[in-house]
Amino acid sequence: MRRFIVLLALASSLVFAGAALAVESYGGPRYWYPGEGAGSSWSSSWNRNAFNKATSGYETTVTFIDNASYAWRATVRNADMVTYTYWWSAQGKKAHCKTHSGYHWGGCHVS
Repeated sequence: MRRFIVLLALASSLVFAGAALAVESYGGPRYWYPGEGAGSSWSSSWNRNAFNKATSGYETTVTFIDNASYAWRATVRNADMVTYTYWWSAQGKKAHCKTHSGYHWGGCHVS
């Protein structure tokens, strides 16, 4: 029984470690100027997009762009320290981030 519990714990930790490694940093971290943007690679497995900033108060947008109509999906714009969006579609997509106010330090990440 103890061996089963140890194996179950090991399997669970490997699943979480694998999920944590499936992150692409596609914009920075770097210094951002107003109006700058960045985009990730295309993938059908992306579902969370984030723009992390050193401090709040800088307005940014995160979105997904689908590979059929190239429309923006699940777009979020705010001045929080981290701006998140989620789009659970199995469709091919890429993440995109943009800053509207600057001059700040930050980075965009998709998983």
